[in-house]
This record gives sequence, structure tokens and C-alpha cells, in this order.
Amino acid sequence: MRFTQEQIDQAKQVPVERIAKSVGYTVVKKGRYFSLEEMDSLMINTRKNLWWRYSNGTHGNSIDFLIEFANYSFQQAVKECLEVANIDISFQQNEIKNYRKDHDDHPSRTMKLPKRSDRFQRLYAYLMKKRKLSSNTIQFFIRKQLLYEEEKHHNIVFLGRDKEGKIQYAGVHGTLELNGKKAFRGDVEGNNKSYGVNLRNEKSTKLVVLEAVIDLMSYFEIQNRTKGSCEENLLALGMLADLPLETFLKENPQIREIIFALDHDEKGQEATEKLIKKYQQRGFEVCKYHYPEQYKDINDYLKLGFQGRKIPLTRGRL
Repeated sequence: MRFTQEQIDQAKQVPVERIAKSVGYTVVKKGRYFSLEEMDSLMINTRKNLWWRYSNGTHGNSIDFLIEFANYSFQQAVKECLEVANIDISFQQNEIKNYRKDHDDHPSRTMKLPKRSDRFQRLYAYLMKKRKLSSNTIQFFIRKQLLYEEEKHHNIVFLGRDKEGKIQYAGVHGTLELNGKKAFRGDVEGNNKSYGVNLRNEKSTKLVVLEAVIDLMSYFEIQNRTKGSCEENLLALGMLADLPLETFLKENPQIREIIFALDHDEKGQEATEKLIKKYQQRGFEVCKYHYPEQYKDINDYLKLGFQGRKIPLTRGRL
């Protein structure tokens, strides 16, 4: 798939902050600039439409942002930028100029995982006391090698693996919530954002899609308490874009039904409606879980509304 120079130039002009939002990042204002809630060392200059990440010296335009932080190929990045801007894409096969040829074969970055702690005390304390997950659920995910406590800061590291069991994604979640502020969250540098944390069951044709890993664990907990087991495939996007879902479906062709259980906030529900239409058109049986609307997400429901009562989530088809 190749693009004309004009198309490439149009893609570079799409605002970086719009591109960041399109792949699930939270854009926040910082004085004259914008930054990301998940990566506060990154600054976006809207006047120049460029970004800088001061922690490692990387910088670039909208295309570069997707290559660097969403693990897109150059072609995927250009296509995403044009689609975000609602620019008609017509792929021309004649005389085509390439933009920065080195991007076509963009080398994969090595992901260096934080060192594992010998003790998981802070991990258990946070997930049990703050998130109301049971020790059985936590132990299950540890045995599956989907999370651990890192040694230096005692953050939780969540791991997303591909079908062969290789780690493709790693996200960090703090275990301290001070002065009412949310716990630290971020991605390990070099991870592949086309994967999310997941639980696979090749015998099941159902897939439940959630936003955050802790919501995924909460769903698993509720299903075990109400039904005695959780047999369906589970996937945490880690954002509102569906790149991890696309990857999971490619690796698990047995999936026939997709069940969305995203957050109840405005962005989560907007994403739900778009994703439902998209995957219905692709022939999947699609529905969403209707947990009580007063709770922001499934972990909130577990903490504040469920409290161990034998009340399953109700599923409503669209």
C-alpha cells in the first residue's frame, strides 16, 4: 500500500492531539502546549504541529507519533491520519514518492521490562484493598504470567502476550493513590500497542472486550462469583482504539461473538457504538453488557455495587 506525496503531506498536517486521541491517549492542556496524561514527558506544540518527548529526545509529526507510540507501520500511520481527518483515500499505483524510506522498514524497538520483585506485597494490598479483587483472582493472573510487581517502585506490571505466549505489550500501574490523585499509569517503552492484556480460550467463540486490565480482572471475578467460572476470551484494549481487537481476531479466528463492556463515560459509550457498528458490518454477532449506569466501569461496580451478591451482569443485545 503506497501513498502519493500529496497524501503524505496531508497526513502530516493532521493535528497531533487528534491523532493521540484516536489511539486512546488522554490529551491534557499544559500552559501553551498539550501533553498526555499517560506520558507527561511528551509535549505537543499545536502551532508547529510537532511533538517532543523530553525523556528520550524523540520528536516528530503526526505520522511519527503513530509509528513511535502505537507501533504502526508507515503505511498504517498515513492511512490512520487521513481517516481521522476524513480525507478520501485513493491509493495510486503509478509514480509514487516515498516519505523517509527508513520508515517503511521501521525496526522494532526492544522492550526492556522492569525488574521483578521477589515479593508482591504492594500488588496484593492495592488490588485487594483498593480494587476489591480476591486473592484467588490475583493468584490466577500471576500464575498465567499476566502481571507482577516490579522491584524499584513497586508498581504493577501488566503483560499482554501473543498467541505463542510471547510478551508484546507491558503497561505499568502504580500502587499508591495520594491526595485523591489516581495511581500512576504508563506503558513500558518499546511495547507493541497492537496487543492488549488478554485471556485466551481456544474452545470459546465469545470474546469480551474491556478498556482497562483491572476491569478485565473485575469481570473475571464477577463471572467466577456468579457462575463459578469464566470461560469466554477476555481482552483489555488499554485505550479506546481497536487495534488490539483487530490483532486478537486475526490470531483467534474461532471468535464469532464480541461482547463490549467499555466504561460508562461519554467517550466509552461513543466508542462502544462505533465498534458495534463496525463489527456487525463485518459479520460478527455483537452485543454489550448493561451493568448499572451509576458505576463508571466494571471495577466500580465490583467495588461499590456488587459486593459479593449473586447478581450477574445482564447482557442486552442491540
